[in-house]
Parts: sequence; C-alpha cells; structure tokens
Amino acid sequence: MNLPTVNAALSTGQMEQIHTAALALLADPGMRIMEEGLLRSLARAGAPVDFDTQQVRFPGELVEETLASIQEDMKAGVTFPVLNGVVSSFTDGAIAAKFGGACCSYYDWGSRQEREPNRSDVVDMLRLGEAIPDVRHVGNPVIYMCEDDGTPIPPHLKPIKTAALVAKHTSRPYTCEVWSADALEFQIEIGCVVRGGWDKFRSDPIFITAKETISPLQLPPDDAQVLMALAKKGLPCTVIPMPISGASCPVTPAANVAMATAEVLGVFTALRSYAPGARVSGGVITGVMDMRSGNALFAAPGAIMQDRLISQHFAEYYHMDFGIGTGYIDAPLPGPQSAAEKMCKMVSSYQARKTNYPVGILAGGRTFSPVQAMLDLEMAHIIHKAFGSPNIDEEALATDVIREAGIGGNVLAHEHTAKHFRDVLHLSDLFGRHGSGDEDILDKAHRRWQDVLSAAEPYVLPDDGAEEIDRIVAKAEKFFEEKT
Repeated sequence: MNLPTVNAALSTGQMEQIHTAALALLADPGMRIMEEGLLRSLARAGAPVDFDTQQVRFPGELVEETLASIQEDMKAGVTFPVLNGVVSSFTDGAIAAKFGGACCSYYDWGSRQEREPNRSDVVDMLRLGEAIPDVRHVGNPVIYMCEDDGTPIPPHLKPIKTAALVAKHTSRPYTCEVWSADALEFQIEIGCVVRGGWDKFRSDPIFITAKETISPLQLPPDDAQVLMALAKKGLPCTVIPMPISGASCPVTPAANVAMATAEVLGVFTALRSYAPGARVSGGVITGVMDMRSGNALFAAPGAIMQDRLISQHFAEYYHMDFGIGTGYIDAPLPGPQSAAEKMCKMVSSYQARKTNYPVGILAGGRTFSPVQAMLDLEMAHIIHKAFGSPNIDEEALATDVIREAGIGGNVLAHEHTAKHFRDVLHLSDLFGRHGSGDEDILDKAHRRWQDVLSAAEPYVLPDDGAEEIDRIVAKAEKFFEEKT
C-alpha cells in the first residue's frame, strides 16, 4: 500500500489551481498600492493603474515575468532570505530558535500580569536569548516602550532604541521592527557598526524585517516606503500578509491561500518593477475568525492547515522559501492552552523543515513571556526526539548486545546503554515524571530562565561600537525632534 507523506497536502493540479486563482485576483480586482512611486513603476511596466483610487490590475504576463526573473536570479546565486522574527523558514533541520516578536507587552510571572516592557525587561530578554545555545537568533522579543521609571520612549525612537540595545547585548543579533523609512536609515547605520561596514551588513543584514499587506489586497504607504528603501539598497524585502478566514477573506482554506498568494505575488511584481533586482521573499501569518467572539485565531486547526498549504505551494510551485506564522498562538498566558497550541504549530513547522522556531510569544503576537519561551524550547527538543530519523547502523542495531544479554536478560547495566541513553531519552527538568511532579511546570520554567540569566556572562560589544551606536541614537533623536 502506498501511503501519502505527511506534508503532501496539495497535488500538482491543485497548486496550479491556486496559482491561476491568484493571477485572476491580481487581474480583477487587482490591488490597492498606496505609494505613488510603485504605481508609476507598475504603469511603466504595462499594468493598468488608476492613480486616483491607487488600484492596480496586474497582467498575468507581468506577474509570470516577475517570477521567471526571480528564478533566474536564484540560479545565478542571489539569495532571497526570509527575515522576520515571528515566522519559521527553511533551515538545516537543527533547533534554531528565535527570540523575536517585537511584542509591546511583557508577561510578568511574579504579578501574573502584562505590562509595558521597560529597558531592564528588554536587556534581560536579550541576555537570556544570548545565554541559551538553542537560540540562534536574538532580535527584539519586546519593544523598548519605556524607561525603568515609566517614562515613555517617543514612538519614532522605539524601534531604533530597541535595535541599539540588541546590538549591545547579544552576539547573535537578528531582525528588529522597522516602523518607517526614516527609522530604517538609522537602524541600518547601527547594523553597519555591528557587522563592520556596509558590505558585510549587506551580505548578512540585521535590524530589518518584513512588512505587511493589509488584507484584502492592499499595501499601505509606510510599509511600501520601507520595502522600496530596502529594494533600492539591495537588501532583502520580505512581505507578510495576515489574511483572516471568514473576515478579510472567504472562510475556506483554499481561498485564504489563493488570496495570500495574490498579495505576495502582487508586491513582488511591484517591487521588481521599481527595482528590477529586488531581493523579494514572502511569509504569512494566517488566521481564522472565531464566529462566537469576533476574535482572530492564529492557532486554530484551520490556521495551521492554511500555513501548511501555502508553505508547500511556494516551496514546490515557485521553488521559494516561505515563512509561516509558527510564533503566533492565541493563549493569553503560559499554561496548558499555550503548550497545546504551540506544540501543534511547531510540529507542523518541523514537518515542513522549518525549525527556526519563534519562542515565547503569546496572545496573537502581543505579549512575550520567558516562561513560555522555556516551554517552547522544551517542546522543540521533544519534537526533534520523537519525529527525527534514527541511525540504522551496526552500532544502533546492537545485535551483539542483544545476544550478550540473552533470552530473558536485560541491558540496563551494559556499556552500550550508558553510551547512548542520553541520545535517545528526553531528560526533562520541567516535565514531571513518576514521583517527580510536585512542583508546577510553569514555576519550574520561571526558575529555569532566571537561573540561566543569573549564570550568564554579559555580552560586551567589541571595540568602541557601543559609543558609536549611542552617537547614532543621539542623531536619530535630533532628527525626529526637528521633524516634528
């Protein structure tokens, strides 16, 4: 009997149907592109543009030409990385967790309440990510919202000051939220200090991230301007729709995938019309509408299915990496619901070979919790133990050990057992086992992250990098003060 593989959700014919539907949507009604520079570029490329309504109807030939040009660049060695702290993309298969999310709220386990992250919260979370070997990318788990005394950070400076703290407190900096094209310039400057110059920054960029469409079928002006600035500089341009089935798109998963595909392809086409070599990539954070409450749900079964479908579609039909929203769950605080939701999303991500799991994020991307991060990392190890491929060789088969033990014997004290049991068993200090479950798992997770942080040596940015970053932040403060 031939059984289908876990991830074979779409047939080749079904992927062709999705592509055809996406092209049909881009032709009619098209998209609203709320930036004149992109509209002019699309008009020059042959797309019918209504400048009054900002509506673009994309000829199918133009979209196909865009996709073909991306494939040519990929064959020539151009990279198209997916840069975002809340989605998972292709990896080498090892656990490569992300501390990201740009959450505007921090869950304080001591008070069991959310609050605005202050400077100390930001630094603690950066140092925690730096101290955990399984965390490969440390971006902005929380946004620097206020000083420790409660003084608010001016809105335009929040992402810049957050990036500055990331630069100073981790050797593994990653993406940071970008709120405007003006702020982008200062964040690139900080990135160049960390990387050691423009050329190194361009080849391995940090402190930039994805921008979002507004479903259905709209690209807002601020997001467009950031993407245009990235495109002109030859930096990766990641676009992430967030279609909600039953609200901003029809309730069926196929419609969600088709519309998200249309939005991504439309922005790809707009950016490469504006800057022909734009390094475009995509991702998605799909949701479904809870018809009882009116809330968008990101960890419902339908949302996980939609992510699986579009991930397969982009990988197999367009031969491109594509981020899926593994980081977003619905639970508002750590507990049984958050564990169940994240386990489902991480298993789906693992099966798609996207193992750079965003950890610690709650409440649909609003809140970051280090307790949840500890749970997520624990579950990542369980998933990799349970679903990984075992070695099948002479040592693993151990027929000589079986013979030595004999019929009715045991191997508990055998050297082979001592040599390999750590490779096979998941030895958890969080999950209760027989006779060891007295303490609550969440309290143990809280103690774990505090122990890790207290034992960690602070990272120090080499040379005079910190002083140079402070000068960039001061320049940004002056710029925005004069602009307002």
